[in-house]
Order: sequence, then structure tokens, then C-alpha cells
Amino acid sequence: MRNQPFWHIAIFCVLAIMLFGCNSLRKLATSRDIDAYLKHSEIFRNEFSGFVLYDPLSGKYLKTKNADLHFTPASNTKILTTYACLTSLPDSIPSFLVQQMADTIRLEPMGDPTFLHTDFPNQPVINRLKNKPIEIHLPDNKLTPFGPGWAWDDYQYSYQTERSWMPIYGNEVRIFNRDTLSVVPAFFEDYISLFVGEKPGSLVYRERKFNLFNIWMEYDTSSFERKIPFDYSDELLARLLSDTTNAPVSFSKAPLSNYTTLYNEALVPALTLMMQRSDNFLAEQLLITAARYSGYNNPDAFRNHLLSKWHLSSPIQWVDGSGLSRYNLFTPRALVEILALIYGQLSWNEITMIFPTGGVSGTLKNWYPGNPPYVFAKTGTLSNNHCLSGYIKTNSGRILIFSFMNNNYLSPVSDVKREMQRVLEAVRDAY
Repeated sequence: MRNQPFWHIAIFCVLAIMLFGCNSLRKLATSRDIDAYLKHSEIFRNEFSGFVLYDPLSGKYLKTKNADLHFTPASNTKILTTYACLTSLPDSIPSFLVQQMADTIRLEPMGDPTFLHTDFPNQPVINRLKNKPIEIHLPDNKLTPFGPGWAWDDYQYSYQTERSWMPIYGNEVRIFNRDTLSVVPAFFEDYISLFVGEKPGSLVYRERKFNLFNIWMEYDTSSFERKIPFDYSDELLARLLSDTTNAPVSFSKAPLSNYTTLYNEALVPALTLMMQRSDNFLAEQLLITAARYSGYNNPDAFRNHLLSKWHLSSPIQWVDGSGLSRYNLFTPRALVEILALIYGQLSWNEITMIFPTGGVSGTLKNWYPGNPPYVFAKTGTLSNNHCLSGYIKTNSGRILIFSFMNNNYLSPVSDVKREMQRVLEAVRDAY
């Protein structure tokens, strides 16, 4: 009887060793599975793929495949835009530089995409601009409405809204039905033709350089909504702003003096909306705003300035804020390095709010589910290109950073995502 405690302890130790050994073998096998998936998957063997897995605490790379080769990142570009805005802009988005004159308000726009945007109901700036003549001073250099390498024939779709120095109403027309059919801005009501019933192909149509809109709506219009970019011009800007403020609007080449800055929406909610739904317009304009606030009237020069400051280990080609351009060329390692910088700047709660969550929110709502959720990342998709970069919370509680880039595949994107999900689940279980 005296030896009973000893035997209890001995049995417990043996069981613990066996359990620990089995667990170690399971982890080793799972880690090997990751290598096997990346090397032998038929999907990945018939495309150009890259993968990096990084531990920000140890500073070690756990897995690499084509880490320093260049891929088309698509909307993974927004990760760079997010970090640029976090490090270049204040807590609220600068909307205008304002010079108050005795009988005139002089404005210099900062590129703020939230100004009169229907997704941002809080508009503190607009009340400062009403019932007094407005004079706008625009930067001298022209801003092209579309970025380099954008698809020219996508001009009428809401994912390719025109860029401008002074966005207004999101540079788009919104038509929706909430008891009655509404148009925002109301200025365009006389320029819209509505047709009930289905139309083969597109449900919206606008000529390239004309603001005349044809809209096809379903027979059941209870949840009807369409968003269509308008053809932006300074003349249209003046008419829309005048119609909204009930004040005459003109332009001036004279720079402002003795100005103050008006701020509009808080930055983080705008970044969150941009990342959750992969909003190209918000991405482009927020990067323009960051450039203007940093003293640059040329977004290209601003991007080059940022790259020189970030000291990425591999060179990349960065040509727009949204990722619409196929001229963008990033490496998986460069994306992981930017994600590590974001991880060092934001709290984990802020990261999980801004980045889509697998199986829960944004562009990841229908993919990478887990209980609890384990993937917090940004998608990037163009034809034959799909990327995913962000953070994984493993079963052991570790936070790892990854970039998964896939280019030039012919298989359905759903097949590519399923293979990616196998790899990411293995990462979750292995670490």
C-alpha cells in the first residue's frame, strides 16, 4: 500500500510521455503535410504559386516557396495602401484646406473619398460649406481618371470608379428602392432611364463620355440597388457641389494662404470598409489623400518615397492603390514584411476588425471557416490570379503571418481556394 502513490506517479508519467510524443509526431506530420501540399498538389503544379509563412515573435521564416519571385497581387495591393495611410494620415481624414474670406470660402481638396459618400452618413464638413460662394483651387498637375494597366472597358462598373482630386458622392450614382425609388445625388434624376425586367449581360449601361444611364431592374424592386460611376469633370463637380450647398462654385489658380484643415470621417472605419469589401475607389482616394497630406501632388512620387523608406528586402513594382492594375508586381516576402509592420503598429483587435475574417466577414465570409476563426487576411483576385495575405491564429495561440500568391492558373478559382484552405488548415494545426 505504501508504494501505491509511486505507481500512480509512474503511470501518469508514462502516459504524459506517450501523449507528448504522439502530439509531437502529429505536429511533425502536419508540418510535412504543408510541404507536400505545396510541392505535389496538382493545382499548384499547374500554376505559378508562392508561399511564405513567418513568425513575427521569433523573426523566423517557417515556410518559403518562391518567396522572392514576383506575382500580380491584385487587391493584396490594398495591404500596402493600408499601411501607407496608417503611417501618413492622422486619426481623421483631411478633407479640405480652407481659407475663409469675407464673402467666399476658398477650398483646396485633399482627395477625401468620404466627402458626401453615401456609406459615410456623418458629414461634418458639408455644413461648413453651405450658403456662401465657394472657390476651388486644384493641384496644377492632372490626375488621370484611371490608373495604368486598368481595363479601359470597365469604366461603367462600380469596382472601377474614376479617381479625382476632389471626389464627391463617391464619384458614382446610387439608385435604390426604400419604399420609393431614390437617386443619389438627386442631380442625376433626369439623366436616368429605368427598365423593368432582365437584360442579357450588363444590368447598367453608360456611354464612355456621357452621363446618361440605362438601368435594368428586377420585377421585384423591394431590394433594388445599383451603383454606377459617373464621368467626372470639373464642370460636373461644380454643378454637384453648387446643387448640394446652394451656393455658386468657381475655380481659381491662385494658391490658398492662411488656411486651416477640415477633417471628415475617422480613418480606421474608412480603412475597414475598404479592406472588408475590397473597395477600389476608397483605396485609390485614400492613397491620394495620404500623398497630398504628405506634401505630394504626384501619387507615383509618393509611392516611390514610401518604398524607399520601407526598405523591403526584395524590389517590387507598385503602380496604384487598389490593385486593379496588372502592372503591380509584388513578392510574397514583401507582403509579409508589410504585414509585419502593420502587426507592430496595430493591436490584435484592430487587425481583426480591419482585415476580413475567414468564415465570418467581408470577402472571406464564405471561405476559410473555423471555430474559432483562424484566418484574418486580404484577398486579391483578377482573372487567373488569386492571392491571400494576412494572419493566422494557430491552435496553440500563436499569431503567424503569411502570403499565398497564385498566378496564371486555368482551373476554377474555387479549386485554387480549396487547395489554399488545405494548406492554411495544416498551418493552423501544426503550429
